[in-house]
Amino acid sequence: MLIQSLKKSFTLKGIFFQVTIASLSGFLLGVACVLFSGLWVLGILAAVLAIFAILKRPELAVLGILIATSSIVFEDQLPMLSVGGISLHIPDLLLLGMLGLIIVRWLVEPKFKLVHTPLDWPMLVFLGVTLLSTFLAIYQGSVVAEEARRWIRVLAYYLTFFMITNLVRERQQLNNLLNGLFLLATMVATVMVAQYVLGQSVALLPGRVESLNTQGVDYAEITRILPPGLSIVLTVFVASLCCLLLDEFKPFGWLKFTQFSLLGLALIFTFLRSYWGALLIVLALLVFIVKGSDRQKLITWGLGAVLGAMILILGVTLTPGSKVAGLFGASSERISTIFQLETYQGQDDSFNWRVIENQYAVIAIQEHPLLGMGMGFTYRPWDRRIDTPRDVMDFRKHIHNGHLWIMLQSGLLGYLSLAWLSLVFFYRGFSSWQKITNTRFRGIVLGFTLAYLAVVIAAFVNSSFTQWRWTPVIGLMMGINEVILAKFRQDEPEA
Repeated sequence: MLIQSLKKSFTLKGIFFQVTIASLSGFLLGVACVLFSGLWVLGILAAVLAIFAILKRPELAVLGILIATSSIVFEDQLPMLSVGGISLHIPDLLLLGMLGLIIVRWLVEPKFKLVHTPLDWPMLVFLGVTLLSTFLAIYQGSVVAEEARRWIRVLAYYLTFFMITNLVRERQQLNNLLNGLFLLATMVATVMVAQYVLGQSVALLPGRVESLNTQGVDYAEITRILPPGLSIVLTVFVASLCCLLLDEFKPFGWLKFTQFSLLGLALIFTFLRSYWGALLIVLALLVFIVKGSDRQKLITWGLGAVLGAMILILGVTLTPGSKVAGLFGASSERISTIFQLETYQGQDDSFNWRVIENQYAVIAIQEHPLLGMGMGFTYRPWDRRIDTPRDVMDFRKHIHNGHLWIMLQSGLLGYLSLAWLSLVFFYRGFSSWQKITNTRFRGIVLGFTLAYLAVVIAAFVNSSFTQWRWTPVIGLMMGINEVILAKFRQDEPEA
């Protein structure tokens, strides 16, 4: 009997074994604290726990990348790890680690098969053409390797697409990823609203928190907020609208509507006319996409929004000096410039800047039509109309038009491959969303398809395709849609 008890104590679940492991761990932790900084020991412990959690739930790595690139954290705030002269950010490690995990599992797990989707080849061709163009530019000496490496890092986050399609294989994983995305977007929107209420006197957000200026008119009392997280705020705003529209009203549904309203309010505080205009187009298109009761619901909501706007206008006329009146006036003035002829006749500095950039870009594209100039290009000379000696960044390497940016860096071949990728994504989203019986997943597929359409439209005046805040989000939207279409298109019970 005594021998049996001793044997049980020495098993993995035995008391003696557990006490021994706990004591040994405590001893090693104490030694480590004596030999090394407590901060280093804490960091290593956190890293070990994070690695263990990510291996169990790979979707956490995707959320980690979004937190680092598309929330309220700016690139220059991230800690760096230098390996062999190459500096890596935390999201870089997450991306490389997860891609490596896919390869390792494919090599050692007989049941683990690589997932193939119709978007694989368009994505790989787009990335491959861009890298080929960049390596040729480095070889020819027209692009500095260090500058190109920085932009290659941004481009690499399109690979989050393959992380999701190959590692998110279960329904629970997909729900975890979507819940985390919606929660992160809500948190970013909450901080944006709080920053607007507090104004510029209290800095909750680093980066671009500034007074609004529209066609030379300063609105000192209006705070414009542009965090990296505006990408997920816009994406989740469109997706949550589609989920609300396609789903039946459930208990606590008002929480989802409150979340949607918060995201919309945060987008207003960006004062980005390009995204406002793109969202108006997308919402108008949504009226024609949905049918029957869903269309009636959308029209009813639209009429309710118009009625609410009329009440707001009445309130503004009664309290002209209030902060709400100032926000309404600035927003109305800002969006009205989209429809004013004067905006396109030289009275808008922002538009004029883009016209000058586009003129130089067209000339450069004509000189390098096939493969472009590579990432890290310098496509124009110094121009005193838009450049000043005080500029922090070299704007000769920057263009606001995302479509022309792709042509500049990877030529017509690169742009056609991106167009191929986009068209396949649009076709699959718009043709298949109705085949998904689960209402939440149906709303996600339609919402992400429309959100990406808004990105493509806004990219005519925004460099969205090559922005740190957008490349992982684009990969995420495409990856999640493919997972849903591959696994959840058949009839199944509602969530």
